[in-house]
Amino acid sequence: MTIAYSTLQLGFLEFIEAVAVESIADTGSNATKIVDTALSIYGDGYFDDWWIYVTSGSAEGDIRQIETHTKSTTTLDPYVDFSAAVANTDTYELHKHNPDSVMRSINDALKSLTNRPDPRTGRKNKLYRRIAFTDLGHSLLTSNADAAQADVVVADGTLFFAGQVLDISDDDATEEVTIESISTNTLTMTAVLANSYTTAASAKVFAQSGKYFNVGATLGNSRITGVFLRADSTSQRNPYREWMVVYTSAGVKQIYFPTAVSVDDQTWIVEAIGALESVSTPTSTVTIDSGKVDLLYAEAAYHLYRRFSDDISAGDYGRQEALSQKYKTMVDIDYRGMYMPLPRERISLITDSDAD
Repeated sequence: MTIAYSTLQLGFLEFIEAVAVESIADTGSNATKIVDTALSIYGDGYFDDWWIYVTSGSAEGDIRQIETHTKSTTTLDPYVDFSAAVANTDTYELHKHNPDSVMRSINDALKSLTNRPDPRTGRKNKLYRRIAFTDLGHSLLTSNADAAQADVVVADGTLFFAGQVLDISDDDATEEVTIESISTNTLTMTAVLANSYTTAASAKVFAQSGKYFNVGATLGNSRITGVFLRADSTSQRNPYREWMVVYTSAGVKQIYFPTAVSVDDQTWIVEAIGALESVSTPTSTVTIDSGKVDLLYAEAAYHLYRRFSDDISAGDYGRQEALSQKYKTMVDIDYRGMYMPLPRERISLITDSDAD
């Protein structure tokens, strides 16, 4: 499933029993404080050293640590002023832990669950996302290409290499072209186009029959686990056995077919596993199996409390260290059954794409 970071964060805070408090600022709030009568149910100093995360208004996005929570005035005074005045009806959240630290810990977990060796077996990739890639050797144009020009702008230039022979076509015309050079997503051909091609007419480029195909940025850092062939949109896909992952002398990852194949008149499905996506905003998303989320939470909790135990200013070193070890044990022992199986990838020695 694909899950937004905002939802992931909420679940994580519930997992570590540190749920955020959502509220609304009242009249009297400004750039130096938040006044909120809803806080009257909490004792004096209850939110001292907690964190304010402003979620709307002129100061939206501000994160400030609370110096003083005063019950009698229902006031939160941060150590550092807000970047702008907090106004009546602006929304905010109160967090026991710095939201930035929580995000960093979740990102650390997303990375380490892919890269950190298992303490018993040494294997990596406890979690990964499954990828089904269907754009092998072809890409749509993202802007019109006029006759007598040599440049063609495509959606993904990493799928191609200099010297590769392509066909460019749309609903009205087609011709053969050869790539002279590539700059990001701009393919410069060895000769100017004879025809014009438009995005409105579904213009695209696709590789002619060949043995070598770049896997592109989408699969570049992933582990390719299978190649399948489907003759048309309704037929069943069938595994294709004769393929291998190779690297050019420049380090570009490709799929090699011992016998030349066509990518235009049939659909190739390349399956792979890749690292989980990192997050940077509340709307960032992560693709993760629903049954594996608790493993991610436990790994993130380990990183969070490990970070606190390394920070002398966090206080109570012994408790922070005990919590980090608690969650590490969950990951390494209690949740071992959640580790995903690790398919193999067939890789050859470095080769050049123009090899025969």
